[in-house]
Amino acid sequence: MKMTTRQYLFTAALVAATGLWSGTLTLPAQTVSVAVPAGQTEAESPEGKSNAVAAAVTAPAGEEKTVGIDRQTTVKQLVKFGRNVELKAGDSAEVVVVIGASAKVHGKVREAVVVIGGDIEVDGEVGDAVVAVGGSIHVKPGAKVAGDVVTVGGDLTVDANAKIHGDAVSVGGALNRAEGSSVKGEIHEVDIPFLASRSQWLVQCVFKMRPLAPQVGFVWVIAGVFFLFYLLVAAAFPQPVQKCVNQLDERPIATFLFGLLAKMLIPVVALILAVTGIGLLVVPFLSLAVFLGVVVGKIALLEWVGLRIGQQSGIRALQKPLIGFLLGWLILTLFYNVWVVGFIAYVLFGIWGLGVAVTAVIGGLRRRTPGPSGPVPPPPGFTRPPGSEGFPPGMTGQPGPIPANAPFMPSGMPGMSEVMYCPRAGFWERMAAGFLDLILVGILTALVHRDFWSALVVLAYFTGMWAWRGTTLGGIVLGLKVVRLDGHPVSFTVALVRSLSAAFSMVVLFLGFFWIAWDSEKQAWHDKIAGTVVVRVPRATPLVCV
Repeated sequence: MKMTTRQYLFTAALVAATGLWSGTLTLPAQTVSVAVPAGQTEAESPEGKSNAVAAAVTAPAGEEKTVGIDRQTTVKQLVKFGRNVELKAGDSAEVVVVIGASAKVHGKVREAVVVIGGDIEVDGEVGDAVVAVGGSIHVKPGAKVAGDVVTVGGDLTVDANAKIHGDAVSVGGALNRAEGSSVKGEIHEVDIPFLASRSQWLVQCVFKMRPLAPQVGFVWVIAGVFFLFYLLVAAAFPQPVQKCVNQLDERPIATFLFGLLAKMLIPVVALILAVTGIGLLVVPFLSLAVFLGVVVGKIALLEWVGLRIGQQSGIRALQKPLIGFLLGWLILTLFYNVWVVGFIAYVLFGIWGLGVAVTAVIGGLRRRTPGPSGPVPPPPGFTRPPGSEGFPPGMTGQPGPIPANAPFMPSGMPGMSEVMYCPRAGFWERMAAGFLDLILVGILTALVHRDFWSALVVLAYFTGMWAWRGTTLGGIVLGLKVVRLDGHPVSFTVALVRSLSAAFSMVVLFLGFFWIAWDSEKQAWHDKIAGTVVVRVPRATPLVCV
């Protein structure tokens, strides 16, 4: 059954998506009939040669021999990613599909020739359509195409003595038809100036999945503008950039996790603000703040990479901020020119830059939080535990006053856990820990495939971890711990109440979780219901420590 031109275009897109990494297309084995002359093996026959039959089978004269052909072996030689294909004169193939390179057809193709991100030259025979997306097609003298010839984003050239039995279509490029050529179908030349001028960008950048390419000039102009802008910001605002660099030195992995979390939460926050009506005024400022934060975070990330290379090399000249920025920019530019890797680097660079900015803002807010100017007197009937004039030994290493919101302990109460005197965890830290937990819980619930059992798995995970260790796996990674305000350990009942109350914090547009950001006690709704707070411990408690 013949395929239409639209079907071939769809097939080309499907091959580009599914065969991007392997460069091959697997088809089931097919049985074909091959006529073998007397005394000749199938490997020597034209049909056997084109299908790469390795076994030599001798048949009597004129007998038609049925041979099982491994279509995967045949098509694997003619479906390529990033490699040019040339079908020599006298050879034949079922189909030719090339992604990110060009194809030359001098022999016979029984069905179609499809190229994405490259050019096509045909002077042989094609049994159906010839399609090029992001490239040009040249139908040379003596060529015979039984179907349509379509090019998108390139030129179509038809020489004299070339025959096209279908339509000749050029979208976004020129159509050049010489006298003496034969086109039995319709001729269409669709002029799309933008597509014509950006065809090289489609081929070298979009189809090869990289932001920069040596062959595309205008992307380097854009990159140069961004470079000058980043360099100006780095020189004009060295202190904010240095604060972001310090965050990368202290916790590089956490900054990336914060970036992932912020990437997901910023649209949610913007949607909530828009629904409430406040977003009409706040969202533009929020977008500007995010943009500036990402710029500063990216600059700091580039400086951090360059400075670390300078420190490893021991060369003092490379350990200056601006020199480190230039070195980091050079490395990023090299990555941006590599196929597929450039796209991955672009995505990770943006997420990480946002995370660096968010982490620096959180750190700045902590430092600006006013502490008590002197000892805080306890309420009547309450006393502080022994040694409360500073943090307990081994917790911070530096004695200091107890935070104003540190809880008091009634007289005669058993010793309160020393983690109660650690600083409260903020919104972004708790959301990052929750993000890690959701990844783990998502894997567990995927194994269940039932709503009731999935909810039970989630409830069991959080309740069990809080009752057993006072934290979750995400909390262990980020150094967070759940403690009770009355100083007692988190029991199973409290953990269960906290888990069930978290659903209440979630159903009201996650407002119960956002409450952490502006609550003076840094409590979510489920914290207030269960009587708990989340604190930031200096060292993560190992899971196996009992």
